[in-house]
Amino acid sequence: MQDQPLQPPRALEMATRGLLSLSTALLLLIVTLIVAQIVARNFWNIGLPRAEEISRYAGVLMVYLTVPLLSLHGLHVAVDAFTGAMPRLPRLACATLAEASVLAFAALTLWGGWLYLERAWKFKTPALGIRNIWLYAPIMLSLVLLIAVAGWRITATMRAGKTRA
Repeated sequence: MQDQPLQPPRALEMATRGLLSLSTALLLLIVTLIVAQIVARNFWNIGLPRAEEISRYAGVLMVYLTVPLLSLHGLHVAVDAFTGAMPRLPRLACATLAEASVLAFAALTLWGGWLYLERAWKFKTPALGIRNIWLYAPIMLSLVLLIAVAGWRITATMRAGKTRA
């Protein structure tokens, strides 16, 4: 009999689901703004630079906000043809190494973003005039959440290795 996989902590599940809801709203916003741009250009011969900028930033935010949820449930891009053929212990070691790599990537990206924002937080976007901090803060928060998810996945992988040993 195979053990049931560990359930993620409720706080992580709720936070990632909240980000998914926000990402869905951003997708709706993107579609609405693109349709508005098409209508404005075709019927009134005007451009909507603010709509263009909002949809561009919404697309970037949507990607970053969905990454923690996908990672939490193991739905992110993963190639397991090689590791699937491995014995149990090397497979668990590879899974732990992969999650440690995700954690390191998220931590380094968070640190690099912090260094960037130390200098650029006060600059404004071209069309909207919004300070960079308001655009990058949700990305930074999603990276913090991704670090927490990767930490939980490392712990869950190690626990799975101990319980089945």
